Amino acid sequence: MSGTQETDHTARRLATTLGFWIVPAIAAAMASTLWFSTTTIQELADSAYDRSLAGAIRAIDANISTESGGVGVELPYNLFEFFQLTAQGKVYFNVATSDGLVQIGDVLLPDTPGLASGELRFHDGAYFGENIRIGTLKRPLDEAKPYGTQITIQVAETKMSRSAFQNELILRAAVRDILVVAVLASLILIGVFMALKPLNRLRETIDAREPDDLTPVEVASLPVEVRPLVEAMNGLMQRTVEQARQQRRFLEDASHQLRTPMTILRTQIDYALHQSDIGDVRTTLRSSQQVLERSIRTTNQLLALAMARTSQGTEIYPQNALVLSETVAETVRMLWPRIRSRRMDCVFNHPDTEIHARANEGLLREAIMNVIDNAVAYSPQGSLVAVSLHDRDGYAVIEVIDEGPGMEEDELAHAGTRFRRGTRTGNGTGSGLGLAITLTVARACGGMMSVANRKDRSGLVVCICLPKLG
Repeated sequence: MSGTQETDHTARRLATTLGFWIVPAIAAAMASTLWFSTTTIQELADSAYDRSLAGAIRAIDANISTESGGVGVELPYNLFEFFQLTAQGKVYFNVATSDGLVQIGDVLLPDTPGLASGELRFHDGAYFGENIRIGTLKRPLDEAKPYGTQITIQVAETKMSRSAFQNELILRAAVRDILVVAVLASLILIGVFMALKPLNRLRETIDAREPDDLTPVEVASLPVEVRPLVEAMNGLMQRTVEQARQQRRFLEDASHQLRTPMTILRTQIDYALHQSDIGDVRTTLRSSQQVLERSIRTTNQLLALAMARTSQGTEIYPQNALVLSETVAETVRMLWPRIRSRRMDCVFNHPDTEIHARANEGLLREAIMNVIDNAVAYSPQGSLVAVSLHDRDGYAVIEVIDEGPGMEEDELAHAGTRFRRGTRTGNGTGSGLGLAITLTVARACGGMMSVANRKDRSGLVVCICLPKLG
C-alpha cells in the first residue's frame, strides 16, 4: 500500500513535465530577445540623435574663421533653435583652442579624453547634475599646419527626449514579446492537448475492455513515439495469453491422461478390499502398482512438457553453457539401472574435444532421458542402444539409435506430437509424450529434433540438434 502511495506522490503528469522544460525555455528566449531588442534600440536611437549633434558641430565648424588673425565664430542661432526644439531639452556648446586663448560658450562641458586630431566622438557625461550626450570634434586651427594649434568644438544636449524615445521603443518591444510569448504558450498548450489526445483515447479504449479481453491494441492511429510502448504491451498480453493457453493445455492433458488410470486404480483398490484370498489381493496390488507407476511417469512427463513450454522466451528456467559430453554421460548413468533391468547395453561415443551448447541442464536431461527411455522400452531385450555426440554444420548433435521396430513413414512426419504413438510399438505402455517433450526442449534451446528409421536394419534414430557455442 505504501509503495502505491509513494508512486502516486512521485508521479507527474506528462503535460507538467513538458511545461517544466518548455516554460523556462520560453522565458529564457523572451529575456534574450528583450535584451537584444533593448541594446539594438539604444544603439539605433543614439545613432539617430548623434547625427543631429554631428550636424550642429559641422555647422559651427563651417562658421569658424581665422581671416582676421584671431578666431571668429559666427553661431548659427537658427540651427540651434531648431536643434533645441528637436532635442526637446537643453543644448550646450563650447569652442576652445588648445593654447587656451579662445574659450567660447559653455566652457565647463566635460572634456573628451584621448581625442585625436580630425576625430569626431560621442559619449555620455554629466553637466550640473544633468545627464547629457556630448559630441566633440577636434581639428587643426590652420589646415596648413596640422601639428599646430588645435581647435575643439563641443555640442551637448540633455538626454531627456533621447531616453524617453528609447524607453517608448523598449516598452513596445516588451509588449510585442509578451504577446508573442502568450500566443506561443497558447499554441503549445493546444499542441500538448492534441498530442495527448490519442493517449486519452487509448486509456478509454483499454478501460472499456472486458477483463478477459487480451486482444492486441491497434497502434495505427497512435503517435510514432507511443507505438513501441503499446507494442511492448501487446507482446506482454500475447505472452499472458500463451501462458494461459499452456495452462489450459496442461490441465486438459492431465485430465485426459490421469482420469482413466486413477479410475482404474480406485476400482482395483476397491476390488482388493473385497477379496479374502491373499493371493488375489497381491495380484490386484501388483496390477495397481503398474497403473500407479505409469501414472507417475505420465505426470512427470506432463510436468516436464509444461516446464519446457514455459521456458520458451522466458528466464524462468535460465539457460547456461553446458559441456554436453558430461550432461549426456550423467543422463546415461541415471538410466543405467533401467537399461540393465531389461538385460540391454548402452554405449556412449563422443569426440575428445569438448562440445558446448547453451541450454537449461534440467530440461535437456529430461529430453535425453525420454529419448533413451523410449529406446529401452520399445527395443527387444538384450539389444543395444547407441548414444553419440558429434558436431554437424555448427550444431551439437545428440544422437540416440535403438534396435526397436521403428516408425511407419507417414508417422515420422508427426513425430513429436503429444499423445501420438507409433503403430509398431506393440504393447508398449508409453503415453506418447516423450518425443513431444524432446521437441519442445530442443526448440526452447534454439535447436530442433529429427526422427528417422535406421537404414541398415530396424530401429529408430532420434537426433537432438542444439546451436553449438564457440
